[in-house]
Amino acid sequence: MIIISGTMEVAPGNEEQAKKNFALAQEATKSERGCIDYRFWQSVDQPHVFRVYEEWEDKDCLKEHGAHPNMTAHRERMAPLGVTNRKLKMIEPDRIRDLG
Repeated sequence: MIIISGTMEVAPGNEEQAKKNFALAQEATKSERGCIDYRFWQSVDQPHVFRVYEEWEDKDCLKEHGAHPNMTAHRERMAPLGVTNRKLKMIEPDRIRDLG
């Protein structure tokens, strides 16, 4: 499994459009090969900051996602919103246990 986690900011005033764009990306990406989870959340105390969280079966699936038309469309929708401070990390856990 590959996990992508981090944050990104949009220019103040673009938060509502960003939420709409993230919702579209989330819905479209769920059907991509190897997508386990794909979500965005808006910060409560900094509304222009969004949390990104993704889980993929493997690096090949993540690579396909980066080139997928869904991602291309998402990048085009986000471009006018002033995305900055994109801080994403790729996590490759060697062991995962369900603690539930």
